[in-house]
Amino acid sequence: MSLTEWQTWEPFVDALRRSAPPGTGVSEFAGTVGRGAWDGTYADDGDTAARRAHHRELAREAARTGGPGPRAELDDALRAIAGLLPDTEQVVRVVAGARPGDDAVELVALPPAVVSGPATPVLEVVLEPGALPAQYRATITPPSGGAQAASADPDAVARLVAERMPDAVGAPPAEIDEAEAALPAGARLPDEVRALYAAAASGNLKLAEEEGRFAGFEIVPLRGSFLREAFLPAARFDTWSADADTFAPNDPAGRVQAAIGSPLWFPVGTDGAGNVYAADLAPAARGHLGQIVLLDHEQHAGAAYRAESLAALLVGQVSGTDDAVPDGSGRAGSGQAADGDGAGPRSSSDTEFLNLDPAAWAERLDAGTVPTGLDAAGFVPDRANPPALPEAIAVANRLLELHSQALIEVTRLTRPEGTGRPESTRSPENTDRPRRTGLLGRLLDR
Repeated sequence: MSLTEWQTWEPFVDALRRSAPPGTGVSEFAGTVGRGAWDGTYADDGDTAARRAHHRELAREAARTGGPGPRAELDDALRAIAGLLPDTEQVVRVVAGARPGDDAVELVALPPAVVSGPATPVLEVVLEPGALPAQYRATITPPSGGAQAASADPDAVARLVAERMPDAVGAPPAEIDEAEAALPAGARLPDEVRALYAAAASGNLKLAEEEGRFAGFEIVPLRGSFLREAFLPAARFDTWSADADTFAPNDPAGRVQAAIGSPLWFPVGTDGAGNVYAADLAPAARGHLGQIVLLDHEQHAGAAYRAESLAALLVGQVSGTDDAVPDGSGRAGSGQAADGDGAGPRSSSDTEFLNLDPAAWAERLDAGTVPTGLDAAGFVPDRANPPALPEAIAVANRLLELHSQALIEVTRLTRPEGTGRPESTRSPENTDRPRRTGLLGRLLDR
């Protein structure tokens, strides 16, 4: 069977109807199926809560009698469909009507401009390809006349590496020069960083294990490591809906510039858990050139001050924690602008991104009040009440059409009468787009 045959979907449509709360007229599922998984939202007569309450009651009965759970038939049907799509995912809307003749399956093909999310398959559309919020485009530059800390000591760094890593092989001078030449704004690698790589191109630099003291790091190679790009602004960006109001925290002590990320935070080591120690080549006014900052993989923006120099981190073995490190989170509402140096952009403007429900978008489209410079448009301002998929698709296509972008395409299958082939209608050409999704939670409150 193929995805465009009614027989493929019929078991799920029937299970959708049978699993609905008593008295339901129309049941819907909107989500994704494929790659061995499925994820989505159920609604019965437009209500997403009634099914959860109904299934909790059925689950208690199943636990008492030892029978199958209320989701067993649904999951079996979705598992069979997912098996037909081992390498791709399909956005779908399934309707089990009050009568079998009202049943329908809509296969949705999303163009590259449409972004999916956990609340709905149509979370937002990016109207300008590759566009990022203003704070993700902001850059920092090295200070004029920036000075290194008095504790900076390239010879001490080289001696420590030789002592702790006697078998290490250093990077060729040409490779170190190449890494420096790739830096923006004419930045230079501090002598301590050059000394580190001249002594060891890679490997685990372990320090003496003392409680509360810095224990060392795995040296990040100059070439071939994904960590060299993992904390750049584009890599830290997820979606406009999540990150339009993401900003960099401020260092209260004025040592680290506020930025989402920067190639001037030069990775030198990793703790093995995804976090990176970087030499700061563009410190704030109260910082030192080459100071060490921590790039935390759980944070979405910014860098936290760690030590005034690489030697202070390694040779001096600063404390394993730093009480002066600001709380850098990067999500909206997680921090406030502080007085002093390094204040970055606070959020994207309404001319860049708006997050409205489909009805509000339709009003703006009808009135001609959509901002002409809009980079992206969101459709889920209230994640607890995601919009119906048909309404989101209709508005998304109007916006895409305004920007001469490829439209969302829908193939509709209906239950055939008798044994004939299923009816189907299809919008123009299909466009494939890789998407991210998670396994459908089998919790009863989903």
